[in-house]
Amino acid sequence: MTDKNKLLRLQGDIEEIRNRRIQQFVLVCILLLVTLSIVAVLSAQISIMVYMMICVVLLCGTLLLLRRGQTTLASHIILAVTLFCIFQSMWDGSGLRSAAVIAYPAVLLLAMVMVGTRSFYVVSASMLLYIVILSVATMNGWRTGTEATRGYLTMIDHLAVLAASTFLIRVLASDLLLLLARLRQELVEVEQSKLAAEHLAYHDNLTGLPNRRMAEQLFDDVLAQCMSDDSRLAFVFLDIDNFKQINDSLGHARGDALLQHLAKTISEQLRRSDKLIRIAGDEFLILIGGLHEDANVEPVLDKIVNAVSTPVGLEGVSITPSISMGVTFAPEHGTDFASLLHHADVAMYQAKAAGRGRYEFYRPTTPVLD
Repeated sequence: MTDKNKLLRLQGDIEEIRNRRIQQFVLVCILLLVTLSIVAVLSAQISIMVYMMICVVLLCGTLLLLRRGQTTLASHIILAVTLFCIFQSMWDGSGLRSAAVIAYPAVLLLAMVMVGTRSFYVVSASMLLYIVILSVATMNGWRTGTEATRGYLTMIDHLAVLAASTFLIRVLASDLLLLLARLRQELVEVEQSKLAAEHLAYHDNLTGLPNRRMAEQLFDDVLAQCMSDDSRLAFVFLDIDNFKQINDSLGHARGDALLQHLAKTISEQLRRSDKLIRIAGDEFLILIGGLHEDANVEPVLDKIVNAVSTPVGLEGVSITPSISMGVTFAPEHGTDFASLLHHADVAMYQAKAAGRGRYEFYRPTTPVLD
């Protein structure tokens, strides 16, 4: 799994927790509405039962949206349905003394934590406006609820209490959101640090290439693919000619720059499926899979030799590097990493003995040169 995929998975886990909390809220609302619907039927309040069941159906629909990952849309529908239930219960019931008012703080928290600050203010403004409308309607006899609230003082009292409650909930919810944001950031930073440590453990810090520790894993992956499609794997061991002299005469900084340049240049000659690995120092390994004949690899090796032999400027000094490569094949010459590395090393020294700046293929009769 790539680093990016791991971060996406972490963010997905956080979103899944948020989604699960909203689902729990919806299930509680559905259970409450079903209970109230039964009470409404027993009280012969059929109209109340009808709109409550409509709300139940809408809330069930939001569960489907949540399962599909449409959390924002579902949350807005949940808020709208919940507010409608509160408003309708207050209108048909005891108005400002209705038990439905108790649900208001829960709706505010849902709006703030699960949806966002804008929804919080919309819900707050809607509730305060509705109280004014409800109070005016009650005082003028426009509604037939069971409450007999009269006078502007009662309306002002309720507005003051709800405004204060809204402010307190806003403060508490802000603190909660801040803590959640910090926790989320810390989780992401911890995961990023973990991914960075894993990357450093399996990649060369100078060139960014996979290192010796990861070489065998990549070899196993490429070999398995070759075995599945009945193809061959070219195992190429590469060494930079006279690199020690370059390091000693021009300095380690230019030596490092040369390693970076050659890593980039060689990578550009390879396919995406091929693997370039820095084994150690000036030694590299190339894994080229999907071959059906030995000759298929020669054009790639020729491209690498020619590309590397181009003069390069390193901090004001021009260098014409060269490389020697030894090539062996799997499964023809073996299928274990150590044996193939030895065979390719033997062929690479043969290339150096033949004049450097070239490649040689391993043959079982190739003598080992000390």
